[in-house]
Amino acid sequence: MVQFILFTLISLLMLGCGPKYTAKNGTVYKDGTPLPLYGVNWFGFETCDCAPHGLWSGRSIEDILSQLKALGFNAIRLPVGPEVLRNNCITPSWVKVGEPNYPEEPFDGLKYFLSKAKDEGFYVLLDLHTFKCDLINKKLPGMPFDPNRGYTKEDWLSDLRRMARLSLEFSNIFAIDLFNEPYLLTWEQWSSLVKEGGMEVLRINPRVLISVNGVGDLSYNGGYGTYWGENLTLAVDHLGLGDRIIYMPHVYGPSVHYQSYFNDPNFPENMPTIWNIHFGHLTEKGIPWGVGEFGGWYEDKDKTWQDRFVDYLKEKRVKIWFYWSLNPDSEDTGGILQEDWKTPVEDKINLLKRLMDVK
Repeated sequence: MVQFILFTLISLLMLGCGPKYTAKNGTVYKDGTPLPLYGVNWFGFETCDCAPHGLWSGRSIEDILSQLKALGFNAIRLPVGPEVLRNNCITPSWVKVGEPNYPEEPFDGLKYFLSKAKDEGFYVLLDLHTFKCDLINKKLPGMPFDPNRGYTKEDWLSDLRRMARLSLEFSNIFAIDLFNEPYLLTWEQWSSLVKEGGMEVLRINPRVLISVNGVGDLSYNGGYGTYWGENLTLAVDHLGLGDRIIYMPHVYGPSVHYQSYFNDPNFPENMPTIWNIHFGHLTEKGIPWGVGEFGGWYEDKDKTWQDRFVDYLKEKRVKIWFYWSLNPDSEDTGGILQEDWKTPVEDKINLLKRLMDVK
């Protein structure tokens, strides 16, 4: 009881001094001031490595973040998994190549990263990416919990509470991504869980945002196939979360998965109609949204697709987005850094700089 009271008092003190993030009119605000978020996904904590990838290159977290800042970025979407949140894995030795002082425990390593990000002025979208570290890439679970795989609904809610407490400790965490790409759920199922999971987070930290992916093709999609996490066709309101919610669809092109509409004679000018059906309609409804993931190899038809998608985001005046990925070791997209984890992929950087000019 004494420990509970002490934790409650500490939480209240943290709340009193932390910023309040809100989302409205298509924009994220920090204490009432507009906060554009130009980000990349930096993965590793959600894998069975349980640490941010790239430290094996000899570069430090601070060094990489400083480079990103110089390129115009100010935000990181950070995928994590239960193994890190619960210290149920082993930190690899290669982290010491880039970070000699990296902690031994995975959860301490996560806090070490968040502290470095805060020191460098980076905002963080903390993403619960999977419920088992061996269920990533093309094996993503597609739902936030599955008792048949040893992870229950209460496990999910418990991990959301852990993430919410982290957002109290690290005020640069502006949002909690409730679960990555729930493509095996219908919108009715997922929206119900969003309400429950969102309230669980907000009970601990009412100042943080709730980030919500779309679903997949098990719900109405307007007749156009979607990518995992893209389908927000049936999203029509704030799900009772008011200015605490921001929708964050995941949107990809030909380098990730084939869709028949890529062969439309009018491609890529057929794409805005499809994007409007899947998520762009939220703008007209006054519901805030950004992009949690988009990217690709940026070659051939995929380059055409990405160029048009950036045009579309500019037309919609979207100022919250996270490119997939920083990491060059993403097999179906590559990264914004080359294999040396140092040299920028200039074509991709130039593409994203166009989005940093949105007024």
